[in-house]
Amino acid sequence: MKTYQIILQELLKQPGGKSVNDSQIQLQCPICKHKDNKLYVGVIRRLLPKERLGYDCKHCGFTGGVSKKFLQKFNINLSKEVLESLKFEKKQFTKIINPVTKMTKMDYKIPNIVLPEDEFKLRYLSMRFKRPLNKSDIQTYKIVLNVKEFYKYNNINIDELLGYDKEKIRKQKFMIEEYSKNFVGMLTVDNNKINLRNINSQRFDQRYMIHVINPNLSNPYLYIPDIPVDLLSKQPSINMAEGVYDIIGAKELYFLDDDDYSNIFAAVGSRPSYIRALQQILKMTGFLNADVKLFVDYDGEDYGIGFYRDMFKPYRNLFPNIYVNYNVAIDEDGKPCKDFGNLSKPVKLKRYRI
Repeated sequence: MKTYQIILQELLKQPGGKSVNDSQIQLQCPICKHKDNKLYVGVIRRLLPKERLGYDCKHCGFTGGVSKKFLQKFNINLSKEVLESLKFEKKQFTKIINPVTKMTKMDYKIPNIVLPEDEFKLRYLSMRFKRPLNKSDIQTYKIVLNVKEFYKYNNINIDELLGYDKEKIRKQKFMIEEYSKNFVGMLTVDNNKINLRNINSQRFDQRYMIHVINPNLSNPYLYIPDIPVDLLSKQPSINMAEGVYDIIGAKELYFLDDDDYSNIFAAVGSRPSYIRALQQILKMTGFLNADVKLFVDYDGEDYGIGFYRDMFKPYRNLFPNIYVNYNVAIDEDGKPCKDFGNLSKPVKLKRYRI
């Protein structure tokens, strides 16, 4: 009997487990616990050259490759030989190419521990989000508190990724140490870039830096929080901003219903990148009936509306509404707040439909 068959047999013993076909079963998701058993576990043949088990919850988006940790969620302990087989397969397929978006996604996870030396980073984020953050927020917003621990947690081999180039490896290790002590980051949708915010580094003047884990991948920058999205939503919303803090701030301010899965949120990196990001999101969701909402930087009285109107002109007939949102508030020092990235400052929304 093949390894995947042994695992499926064990999973079928779960209450309510049922067989879909010879290589796929249906279970109750251990994350969302939907009453209709939305979790599918089965062989992934389309993307991988070998028979490997993957899982996908059609309700909450819990997805990945079957591993020891996944089986532990069902209190299943298999033989050492079976578990070693899972490790071997996972090592062989750390990169998965999405056949629709053509994006290569690394199989990296966010650590679920907070080290004492990283507590000040959580306090910094809590100040910006204007509420205490918890471990669930770390996973949802893909927060990397400590880059060094992220590398350890995912068993990332720097030497191999950098082609055993001693100078590149030396520089990379130096940067990882500096990031780990003084920066906090958010992991991009391909799990290969970390958008880092400088909190108290004396070595670097830059407020934001991008750390690339695997330089051999050429995916464009795109950050999307790990928030479930209902692809069958009747009235979805595509929400975009340039920076990660801006899109998180907008989500925290204006999208308060955690059970509303009709929204997708994305940080695109730079002002000219909105269209590229929108095209990628359309490939991922098919949301041609969506409202598009941009949360952009306020740079003066003209608001730059003409720039966004011209940029989105070819797409205006595809979407019922395209909105440009500005924060036009003035802080206590009389300075414009400009964006949505720091909720400890006032927010006054001004909206245009283009």
